[in-house]
Amino acid sequence: MKPELTQVIWETRNLKMPSYQLEGNFHDLKEIQSLISKKKEEINSKFFIQLRIPAEDIQKVSIAQRAGFILAEMSITTYLELIKVKKDLLENKDSVYRSQLFDSSVESYHIPVKELDSSTKKEILEISMETFSSDRFHMDKNCRKSIADNRIRLWIEEDLFGDNKNYCTVIKKNNVLIGYIIWTNGKFIIGGLSKEQVGEGFGKILYTETLLDAIEEGLESIFTTISVNNIPVLNLYSKLNFSFRDPDYILHFWA
Repeated sequence: MKPELTQVIWETRNLKMPSYQLEGNFHDLKEIQSLISKKKEEINSKFFIQLRIPAEDIQKVSIAQRAGFILAEMSITTYLELIKVKKDLLENKDSVYRSQLFDSSVESYHIPVKELDSSTKKEILEISMETFSSDRFHMDKNCRKSIADNRIRLWIEEDLFGDNKNYCTVIKKNNVLIGYIIWTNGKFIIGGLSKEQVGEGFGKILYTETLLDAIEEGLESIFTTISVNNIPVLNLYSKLNFSFRDPDYILHFWA
């Protein structure tokens, strides 16, 4: 497949400028430069391009950087077959996973996102803005913090809360949200833990509860894509027997 620029509608909305994904296979610098030049002539305005390169094609990262792309992040996909952990999770959920942290002040449940009340949605957004204050757009010097903040807000409020296929697992303490994960058929989409609770053991409880919820809903496997910089969550995935696959380089270009 020849390289081409495919418009990404949601990033165009988020970044308030035409945004594209560089698709297809390129072999040399001239191919990328030609695409960029044509796009500049076509729209005559600022625009953004995202490029995802599999780790095994690392030589293409150098080509892209020579064309003006900057390395924004490296991501990896985590994967778990729930059938392999279902027995252990179900047998030990009360004696092991909940015994130390669950008391009368703590509750966990999952519901469709469309059934979340406005107060819980507000708390989810607040935790998300804290959790993702150092994502690849916040760390990109070419992206204003206000734009990066609004990108997270729009994604959650308009995309995730508006998708009726999504579920949300929450943990509350004294009726205050301390952690959540939004997930759908086979995928963890986004999650966060209140900074006040980091290091208290609720992270493992949150992910374990979400896996139990996924099993209850009949899911056979679960995956997600995560930044390799997120070491605490990667360690947690490892403890929960997730495998790791498909590392990618993600690059940004701003015209």
